[in-house]
Amino acid sequence: MITNIEKMRCGIFRIAWGYIFIYFNININAVSLLPAFVGYGLFLSAIGLLQEEERELSLLKPLIGILLVWNAADWVLSWMGSEIIETWFLLDLLTGLINLYFQFQFLTNLASIAAKYREPDRDCDTKLLTYRTWQTIMLTIVILIGILQLWLSEIWGYVSIGIGIVYILFGICLIKTLFELRNALRTDESCL
Repeated sequence: MITNIEKMRCGIFRIAWGYIFIYFNININAVSLLPAFVGYGLFLSAIGLLQEEERELSLLKPLIGILLVWNAADWVLSWMGSEIIETWFLLDLLTGLINLYFQFQFLTNLASIAAKYREPDRDCDTKLLTYRTWQTIMLTIVILIGILQLWLSEIWGYVSIGIGIVYILFGICLIKTLFELRNALRTDESCL
């Protein structure tokens, strides 16, 4: 029988891997080798494992469903050499706002779980809240620049490179903290 701690470890493991799919965009031509919709699928499966510990997580399922479908459609269109933003700009903006809210609430709930199982030498909850705040700022900037990119076309390349580097650095820190949290929940069982 799987214990609650084992379920939490598996859920956090899936979330960490989900963020790898979200943060790292490795492409061949326009097709992503690490599609974001897989990350949202991992988030959805992790919520099933963690919702007993943090009931508010189950409220995020509809948002994950929207983000999963949207990113899957974007990935399918990339195989045809098109981008979803070219076709449906306003819906892309709306899903960006949904993602902003989802990420904020998701990391808040994960920090709440981390606070319940806090070890004296680890402050995963504080780190998650810090990364949540910085991620919210970065996603807000990305959304605003996406709206203003028509007027910022000359400097867009430099701005997007700078934001991309900072975004990936925060992503690496967030993923590292999630693995730290998983390791803080000690058990002899493994998660596959």
